[in-house]
Order: sequence, then structure tokens, then C-alpha cells
Amino acid sequence: LLDEPFARQSNNLTPTALFNEPFFNRADFGRNLPAVDLTEHENEFVIEAELPGVKKENIDIRIGDGGQSLTIEGKSFVNQAVTQTDGNRGAVGTPLSSERFFSSASSFSRTVWLPRRVDGSKVKAKLEDGVLTVKIPKAVDPESVRVTI
Repeated sequence: LLDEPFARQSNNLTPTALFNEPFFNRADFGRNLPAVDLTEHENEFVIEAELPGVKKENIDIRIGDGGQSLTIEGKSFVNQAVTQTDGNRGAVGTPLSSERFFSSASSFSRTVWLPRRVDGSKVKAKLEDGVLTVKIPKAVDPESVRVTI
């Protein structure tokens, strides 16, 4: 199956936050592509995507291209507190420290091309433990008719 080669990302990550980003993959450096698995059953396709830390309200799922593709888009937000010691000493001899907060946001888009057309009106999706599961029924092929002899 072919994946869409383009992904959007934001570049407001600090260098250390980049490696903690849930969609960072050294093999796809600079691309935010969640891992996706497609399985085919008799009457449906099941797509599972790893989306750790992404809330369901930040995910958009679309069936496109006449029922031949599934696109998953979303956003991930990371807030991180870092405590830094500046080497100076306070009145009682303890090191002075300050806390800095870093926020980052990234977006992703992944398109999966399906082996055959699907019925987009009956798609079911759920997000559980960081895994998005999408069940898509296959469309009935009007040109395929069983002939009895």
C-alpha cells in the first residue's frame, strides 16, 4: 500500500523536545508520520494508527478519492518544564534555580490508499490507549454479480 509522501509539521520545537516528540522517527527525520497498519477482512478493512498522547478531539479522519483512500490528520501538543541551576548561590548557600516552560505543537497527516473502494458512510473509529482503530466496510461492487448455473 502506498502512503502519501507529504506530512506537515511545525518547526517550533526545541532541539531536545524534538526527540521527545511522539511522532519523531529518526528514519523519517523531519516528517511526522504515525505508524499505520492495514488489515483486510472479508467485509471490511481495519486500520490501526499509533497516536500516543493525541486526544480524539485533535484527530480528523476522512475517506476520499471516491472511497479509495483514508486520511488521518491531527495535532499533538507537548508542554515541558525544565529546571535550570545558574551556578550562583543564594543567601543560605543553596544554588539558585529557575524553571522554564517549553511548549511545542506538531501536526501530522497520513493517507493510506485502500486496495478497493469502501463505503464511507458506515465507518467506525475509536481511540484507546494511544491507538486509533478505524473499521471501514468494503463497498459492494455493482459490476460483480454472482451467476448460478
